[in-house]
Amino acid sequence: MVKLVRWGILGTGRIADRFIVDLKKVPGAEALAVASRSYTRAEFFAAKHHIPQIYSSYEELVKDPEIDVIYIATPHNFHKEHTLLCLTNGKHVLCEKPFAVNAKEARQMIAYAREKNLFLMEAMWSRFNPVYQRAMQWVNEGLIGEVRMLKADFGFRTAWQPEGRLLNPALAGGSILDVAVYPLALASHLFGLKPVAIQALAHVGASGVDEQAGIALKYANGQLAVLSSAIRTRIPNQALILGTEGLIWLPVFWRARLAVLWRSRKMPRITWGGIGYQYEAAEVGSCLSQNKIESTLMPLAESLAIVEIMDQIREKIGMQYPGE
Repeated sequence: MVKLVRWGILGTGRIADRFIVDLKKVPGAEALAVASRSYTRAEFFAAKHHIPQIYSSYEELVKDPEIDVIYIATPHNFHKEHTLLCLTNGKHVLCEKPFAVNAKEARQMIAYAREKNLFLMEAMWSRFNPVYQRAMQWVNEGLIGEVRMLKADFGFRTAWQPEGRLLNPALAGGSILDVAVYPLALASHLFGLKPVAIQALAHVGASGVDEQAGIALKYANGQLAVLSSAIRTRIPNQALILGTEGLIWLPVFWRARLAVLWRSRKMPRITWGGIGYQYEAAEVGSCLSQNKIESTLMPLAESLAIVEIMDQIREKIGMQYPGE
């Protein structure tokens, strides 16, 4: 029998809207409550997704005794505050990426979750995608030989809204935290947590945040990750995993629906339709049913390592946020 996991949704932005649609596909998952600082927004969200309980403050949400785990979908600069609020009130947490603004915050979040013996995971939803997992299976089976290089990018052109989340330094905006986290997580999964060298260039625009960036990582055995990110430039959003005997192509890799394996002129492929947030939610439920306080597929040590790399990248491009 599938154990019932009762979810609270903290924040009602676009990503929460997408998450809740897929959460309904997870056996044993129930969206019990939603909270926003605006009761009107929470009420609209709840009506749209048939969520029974509405709260006009996050403090009310985390005190609901019926909720097991809370999905945090607020802007980056609030992730630490809201994670600690949930943990303090005995709630397990799935926190949207990036896990934290910087490594100092990430360490505090991880230490407190372990102190409270509560589950905490970064919502790196691409990690649980079935197409992505098949591509990693191909890698692990040695079908492209030794992996030597990754080329990956993620970007788009957002509208000019300096007060919005993406272009606002006060909300920890910019391409590195918002979208470079995806190719960085892919590099981490392929090559390990600690590159031996990091290089980065970026354009910090009138917005005051990095609007595009190019990143190069070198790992201990000579592997390279060549990555790019953007929030004011259209780029392909693809990944190429390059090995000594072949390659794997993942178009739109961050929500992969297609993976192509090239080796000796043969091109097996796997496809899948849908968005895919349900797989990270299912991982949370599986971990809770086994009384785990972190996921082996997206461990906290890896989330911390990715934030540490982003700290170093921002240091190299001179990008700091207010209050750091």
